[in-house]
Amino acid sequence: MLTVIEAIQNRRSIRKFKPDPVPDELIHQMLEAARLAPSAGNRQPWRFQVVKGGILKDRLFKEATSGAEHITGAPVNIVCGSELLAFVKGHKFAPSGSEYLGADSENWDDIKQFIPAAHLYTAIAVEHMTLVGTALGLGTCWVHSIRHSQVAKTLGWPRHIVVLALLLVGYPDEDPPPRSRLALEDVILREQH
Repeated sequence: MLTVIEAIQNRRSIRKFKPDPVPDELIHQMLEAARLAPSAGNRQPWRFQVVKGGILKDRLFKEATSGAEHITGAPVNIVCGSELLAFVKGHKFAPSGSEYLGADSENWDDIKQFIPAAHLYTAIAVEHMTLVGTALGLGTCWVHSIRHSQVAKTLGWPRHIVVLALLLVGYPDEDPPPRSRLALEDVILREQH
């Protein structure tokens, strides 16, 4: 298995996948990595639904995506969302001791303000999955250009779980070269004298 730095260096957004099925054990390892991600106050708002095929995958593609063929070409789509009830004071999904910051009720107007924070933590969990997938020899691709509310409706998700993205998973059928990155000195801000 690759080291963490090797997985970071080798990760690519894969849009062409082999039709080979992905073993459940590998998907489980990716989901376990996501489960272990950090979140402020230990909120753990991430929620995932694995879609492998059949009518649900077809409906998801037809009703909720912009028609990108690589979505249907991936053997596995993991729908990634954020549970806003993790931000409700005293809720069973909220960590103990979280009364200092949170909504006072499950009312949409109270909880929607926590979408940015919830998505931030969920994004960290999704990145954990991409790196473990890479280390296991799988390809992944984040897809954010989707009809988020329609994805939730198609899957029957309640309003308090907000869709962030799809994560496509499968064995790569392409080997894209690394994309250019800014130099380290271009992304570090120095103290002004």
